Amino acid sequence: MTAEQLYEMLRKVQEPKGYFFNRDRGKVVDLLDGLLTNHKRYGYMSCPCRLASGNRDWDRDIVCPCAYRDDDIREYGRCY
Repeated sequence: MTAEQLYEMLRKVQEPKGYFFNRDRGKVVDLLDGLLTNHKRYGYMSCPCRLASGNRDWDRDIVCPCAYRDDDIREYGRCY
């Protein structure tokens, strides 16, 4: 899967829930590439803006969408 394919898949799922990607498509694609890289490394899509341990149980809170997303959106108007 490419970052562009992931973008389209996530967009279709998240927009009806009220979540929208940043308008800076390049930044979004870079982050999605990080998710895909982490998926190859660890077998799960840990958030690329947080450090993953490689243990899915320990990293459960940072698997995208991470447990911090809603709080970040409330506080900053967006997640990373």
